[in-house]
Amino acid sequence: MTPRNLFNIILKIFGLFFLREIINTIPRTISNFLIYFNTLDIGPIIATTVVSIVILAFYFFLVIQLIFKTNKLIDILKLDQGFDEHELSFEQKTEFQVALSRSFVLTTALIVIGGVILADEIPDFCRYIYLYFDQKNVGYNPSKTDMSPMFFAGAKIIIGLLILGERNRIIDFIEGQKPGHEEQT
Repeated sequence: MTPRNLFNIILKIFGLFFLREIINTIPRTISNFLIYFNTLDIGPIIATTVVSIVILAFYFFLVIQLIFKTNKLIDILKLDQGFDEHELSFEQKTEFQVALSRSFVLTTALIVIGGVILADEIPDFCRYIYLYFDQKNVGYNPSKTDMSPMFFAGAKIIIGLLILGERNRIIDFIEGQKPGHEEQT
């Protein structure tokens, strides 16, 4: 693995973590917009909407740059300069070499990201379901209960499961490969 490949993988992993932040930010943005939309004052609606759109646009820009334009970033930041042109590998004293492929590292990153999303959202989803039924049983009017957090948590769980289940397609998309095409290291 060359230094350029290593930095390419690292930048793509950072891009995947920013993608996770987008997944977490969109439901909060929609919830805040819906809360402010019920008020009569239009000032907070416009301010919140503009700030949220700017933040999401910045995140999308970072994701596109970090996932799809890593070679350009490496050239601009000169990350691969100052290294020998030898292949990077992890050596042990017994001359056993471990060469990590890009797809292995990206697969590991996707598994971790999907797992973190599931670990964050499954307890929240269960808590929202419990609160919904608790409010319903206590006599609170369930038609006025806000179910959007439960739906957003459910959507995040589905996204986490899709990341785990479709990680090969995601890696092919990130790497710009056709499905079924193995990477050469």
